[in-house]
Amino acid sequence: GMVGRSVLRKATVITSRLSSTEIAMITKHPDVILSGIQPTGVPHLGNYFGAIRPWLKIQKDQPSTPFFLGIADMHAISLGPVEPEKLRNDVFHMAASLMASGIDPSTTVLFRMSTIPEIAQLSWILGSLQTVSKLNRLPQYKDKSGRFARSGVPLGLLSYPVLQAADVLAFRATHVPVGADQSQHMNLLTDLALSANTSWKEEMFPIPKAMISPHARIKSLRAPQQKMSKSDSSERGRINLTDDVDSIVDKYRKAQSDSEPQIEYNPGRRTAVANLIDILAAVRDTTPEAIVEEAKGWNTVQLKDALATETEQLVAPIRNRYETIIKDPQEVYRILEANEEKARATVSETMKVVLKAVGFR
Repeated sequence: GMVGRSVLRKATVITSRLSSTEIAMITKHPDVILSGIQPTGVPHLGNYFGAIRPWLKIQKDQPSTPFFLGIADMHAISLGPVEPEKLRNDVFHMAASLMASGIDPSTTVLFRMSTIPEIAQLSWILGSLQTVSKLNRLPQYKDKSGRFARSGVPLGLLSYPVLQAADVLAFRATHVPVGADQSQHMNLLTDLALSANTSWKEEMFPIPKAMISPHARIKSLRAPQQKMSKSDSSERGRINLTDDVDSIVDKYRKAQSDSEPQIEYNPGRRTAVANLIDILAAVRDTTPEAIVEEAKGWNTVQLKDALATETEQLVAPIRNRYETIIKDPQEVYRILEANEEKARATVSETMKVVLKAVGFR
């Protein structure tokens, strides 16, 4: 699987080679997994292969490791206010979609980050260790700050990685499943954990490890130079987990390809076709090479047909569960609230240590 059990192999054998401090650290920070997702409403295939499926593997392979999964609603306003009704809807549909995809809220703690105010408090504390120049250099900041030349850059865009670090460190997570695009934010997080422990001379936080799932990043069906995304102006660029069979067929049929008949994997020269191969490889959980091998003699129309058929097989059960779940919003909120109590209990344990170490208590 994506994460061999070996990654989280418990340090059961403590030999005399370890010092007492190292033994204390091992026992002090048991394995905890934390991940998060922005509440963008119903997820698309890119979200599914990049985040949701790796979480399902963790849920299956590490059933005894505490796993916290945050809907990052605090992050949703990092570029400025969002229409409140839209934000509420987006959070609800994300929660429903995750449950429909197989996230089991009786074992995986699915929660809204905004319900845990201590995360924001910890973010402020960690901000005292972070410099503006370091945050300025992060690729995501560079990419997005250009849009705000006129109105000025929102503080949230700059400090977002510190809030992200607080999400992780508040749970004293040891392992963080993230997309490859977050590797720099992970470096920053690791540095923050280290410098917090050093500055306040207290082993407050474990040094978390990134768990990056090896898979291609799915691109837009209409503009295969960009990743599949909610911000894509065309609905046809992405396949949502709740799309019906007709729109799945239609979106693939109209997906960009090229005029060359044979199927080959060449992301540089044949970006659109390579993307279609990547998606089929992801649906089958195999490699692009294996797809090309099986697709010998196919043309792009046959490739698109296979994609439509197999995507529908993947999506249909999710879509059906989703339709059932959204009929009972009260139950969705009841589940979130029960999990938020568990999440708060964990975070308040961390904060007891932090507030004392920092000198606030």
